[in-house]
Amino acid sequence: MQTFPGDAASRNLESLNDRLAEAARYAVLNRLIPALHHDVAGAMQPVRMLLMVLERRIQSTDPDLEAIAKNVMSISTLTKQATVDCMSALGWMASSKDTHVSLRNSVDEAIKLLAMESSVNGLALVNGIADDSATAPQVFLRSVVIGALLAFCDQYVAGGTLQVTFDAATADSQQPGKLQLRRVPDATGTSPASLDVVRKYRMIGWPDVQAMANSCGVHMARGDGWLTLDLPNC
Repeated sequence: MQTFPGDAASRNLESLNDRLAEAARYAVLNRLIPALHHDVAGAMQPVRMLLMVLERRIQSTDPDLEAIAKNVMSISTLTKQATVDCMSALGWMASSKDTHVSLRNSVDEAIKLLAMESSVNGLALVNGIADDSATAPQVFLRSVVIGALLAFCDQYVAGGTLQVTFDAATADSQQPGKLQLRRVPDATGTSPASLDVVRKYRMIGWPDVQAMANSCGVHMARGDGWLTLDLPNC
């Protein structure tokens, strides 16, 4: 089979784009590890505390067997909940392309996860999505959208509000719904000076977000203080 230089160049470009998207997803996940670690530790904290109480009661000279039995039942319940919470946190490392999740709930989850990132930059993240029925692929939300939120945290001087909104597609429209991120500066019109923070991580840039959007087949548009993402057609 005869091959042409143009075909090879096209394949090389496609391979390069895939690698750029993979690198961007890894950078985003690396940024989330401290927050995920905090969530896992927080899920296990009630179990550890109750185990300490149980240990003291068992070691007492006159153990209260009824209280101990109640503690054991509580530990069982807390352990089940902790397992669910831990699996949810670990799920960020293996998002599924075939799983569709609530757009509004996922943005809430992302804002909660990035609470520390946004507070360091003085940027308030606000979920303005009112549509409970809108869904999107989990991998899109956990890579492209959260990458875009991180990019706003990294690229803009501290201060202001970043609002996430959603414009649903009309019934007769061939266009997908559109997610919009828009930064509103402080009411004073000026932003406070950037905090002197020692960053031990790679910052997320717009090319990273674009690479991940391309890998999901998503159209992205960006301007001064705003960014839009079409929902994937899948």
